[in-house]
Amino acid sequence: MSENLKIIYVDRDQSKIGSARASYKNVLILVANNWDDFNYKTTFQTHCQIQGIEVEVGGLQILIEGEKTSSTYLNKLIASGWSGEFPIPATSYISVPAALTFYEQIEGHLSLDSAIELAIALRDASYFTKLKDDESALRLASTDGFRRSLQREQGAVKAFLDGWKIFGKQTVSIGDQEFLFRTTSNSLQSLKMRFASDNPLPHDINVLIGPNGIGKSQLLMQMVTDLLELDQNKKSDFGFVTRPNLSQVVVVSYSPFELFRVDTFEDSQRKDHGVYKYFGLRGRLPVQQGQIFGKVGLGRDFPKTNAARSLINCLIDDQKYGAIKDWSKKVATMERVLNRAFSFDRAAIAVDASKDIARFFSTINGIDEPFVDGEFSDEDDQPAGARYISICSDRISELKAVELSNNLQERVGVVFLKDGKPIQLSSGQRLFSYIVINILGAIRSNSLILVDEPELFLHPNLEIALLRMLKSILASYNSKALIATHSIVTVREIPRDCVHVLEQTSDGVLIKNPPFETFGGDVQRISSYVFGDKAVSKPYEEWLRVKFSEYGSAANLIEALGSNINEELIIEIHAMEQK
Repeated sequence: MSENLKIIYVDRDQSKIGSARASYKNVLILVANNWDDFNYKTTFQTHCQIQGIEVEVGGLQILIEGEKTSSTYLNKLIASGWSGEFPIPATSYISVPAALTFYEQIEGHLSLDSAIELAIALRDASYFTKLKDDESALRLASTDGFRRSLQREQGAVKAFLDGWKIFGKQTVSIGDQEFLFRTTSNSLQSLKMRFASDNPLPHDINVLIGPNGIGKSQLLMQMVTDLLELDQNKKSDFGFVTRPNLSQVVVVSYSPFELFRVDTFEDSQRKDHGVYKYFGLRGRLPVQQGQIFGKVGLGRDFPKTNAARSLINCLIDDQKYGAIKDWSKKVATMERVLNRAFSFDRAAIAVDASKDIARFFSTINGIDEPFVDGEFSDEDDQPAGARYISICSDRISELKAVELSNNLQERVGVVFLKDGKPIQLSSGQRLFSYIVINILGAIRSNSLILVDEPELFLHPNLEIALLRMLKSILASYNSKALIATHSIVTVREIPRDCVHVLEQTSDGVLIKNPPFETFGGDVQRISSYVFGDKAVSKPYEEWLRVKFSEYGSAANLIEALGSNINEELIIEIHAMEQK
């Protein structure tokens, strides 16, 4: 292969792993793993070394024709004299990586030619079925083993559906999606999300609009349930019409009344728990005796702890995936977005001050942190004796992310420093920072971000900042978002074919798009149609009717009001007179 990238199968022999690393600067080592996928065992862990440096590419699954346990077949070949170097001799097989980043990492660290040659040696299912129309690959891709094992996890589904686009130098993106959902009136309706369009208006974000109780959050939860279903043979009356090419789903909801899943940890049949991320006011409480997982409950600390962990994840991703072309620099993006909302120099997390500060840095040049003993800006119950370690874009390579994670005092959350001191944030600014950091820490290429009523705690200016941030991040990661909202400010930023209005009618809940362009539209017109406030009598209108009756005519009432009247009221008073 170009760049001399070898592929070596070693079963579980640690000595062979060490020997392969020592023998080749560029090597992908496959290690047997007997993870059971509906009676198929096709999973392999990987160790990838490029130019002598460890590169994380993720797992791989290999389906061998006529075999249910791939490693058993390979071990028989080794016993017969095979060296373990790919391709597998005289064998019909196909493979699918756990995520698209598998080949993106190879391309970033070596070249596209190296990624293609790797795909050929591994007989990548996407490459051989969609680009080569290979008869053997097409046959294996139609088997029960492929559907139930290699296409079980969402990341692997995405890798199969879109991997060929990487090899063919095409953009990997999420197209339009149709989702069948069960309404609160128990009817079945279709939500047609427009994520692709020939017109230049932005289509990365779709919004759900409707009164409280009509089922917006229920729709989002049905979407999560369908995306996390492992058994694709299981039938349900709701779900995506065709399986979407998504790598993961991220939920952001800070309502204390929502009931989204907080994680997938209790799903013992799942390998990739990163396929689902939830950020809100709920989470796992501490594990009690006899429990494997803590119970789910509300907690004021969950938003802070999530944000602290997410900021470290931003650092990890910048260190791990920096070689991938077009991969957004997450920490730098966080700094740019949040500095539009409030001024700060650096974002920081807290670690135990008793630890030697040198353990958090890979070079002595990075050690320049201030020591702050219990001086927390907005909390009275934080542990005294903590040290802030700033995580910033100019020191990505200097920080040790694992040490920071292991020694994190997460209840402090993320602290923003100005001139070396913590700054005070309003509740809206703090929530905005949580949302930005959490989404950045979680997002992968081709993610679906579900946001439930972000305007609950945000000033309209921060709503706009959130939309601006989302549009930027979604574009960087070829991802999409669906927002359930009551915000006119949000709707005005979205094209009408991306605005989905849920309406209660005599025939049940129906869904429709506005008949006029909402993007950059008139706020009053949007409000009247989208939120139906034309049919709702407002308090000022009731007051006008009473006063109109008292004064007897439009002219008398307008004269009495004098300068305390605007043009809209003058028009409305005349309209009352003309009935």
